[in-house]
Amino acid sequence: MKKDQTKTLAYMALYVALYVVLKYAGDLIPILKMPNGGSIELELVAVFIASYHLGWQKGIAVSLLSWLMTILLGSMPYYVHPIQIFLDYAGPLMACGAASLLWPFRDLNAGGRNILSVLLAAGAFLGIYLSFPHEFLYIILAVLCAAVTFAFSYWYIKEKKEFGIVISMLLKYLFTVLSGAYYWAGDAGAGSAAAWTFSITYNLGYNLVTMIVCLVLVPVMIDRLRKMRVTFKY
Repeated sequence: MKKDQTKTLAYMALYVALYVVLKYAGDLIPILKMPNGGSIELELVAVFIASYHLGWQKGIAVSLLSWLMTILLGSMPYYVHPIQIFLDYAGPLMACGAASLLWPFRDLNAGGRNILSVLLAAGAFLGIYLSFPHEFLYIILAVLCAAVTFAFSYWYIKEKKEFGIVISMLLKYLFTVLSGAYYWAGDAGAGSAAAWTFSITYNLGYNLVTMIVCLVLVPVMIDRLRKMRVTFKY
């Protein structure tokens, strides 16, 4: 029993270290960073793997320990209000750490998968449509993105337990939108229609790309680790 606990702690330390390395590696790539805060977060790969490997409780612990470690190493969070700290940092990370818990669609029938896939496709369409000029080319691009999202989602919901990553990223996106609308609204006014519109569109792009990166990398890394006889809880 003590040996298992020691092994678990060692794995948790490994994932915290991986998170820190990936975060600082991402900080060195300017193209990953957004002009007004936010970035494509490669470090979340470590949190998602920890969740599927060790369980969601340990996944949440790894996410929070990783955040605290980056603070100790000098990466101070932007502070406006305690609730803003939760919405921008602790809440999104906890949602990602709980990914292995957030796969509630194992038993969905075809109709349920259709509904969920349509909702995700609508989100993809609106993300492109609201972020770019309403020109014919961009409308076509939005339609294509919606179609690809529907097809991918329908298959992924059915076949992959890593779909919990999608739910986690949707929760993370919700947290950042709330923070942007109420704490980073600037002259638009907290909670105003302009603040909501800006926050919804601004936070969509980098969160969407982060989700896609994690959906590609996490299953590949989990498969590699399983071939090395690492036992996963989920």
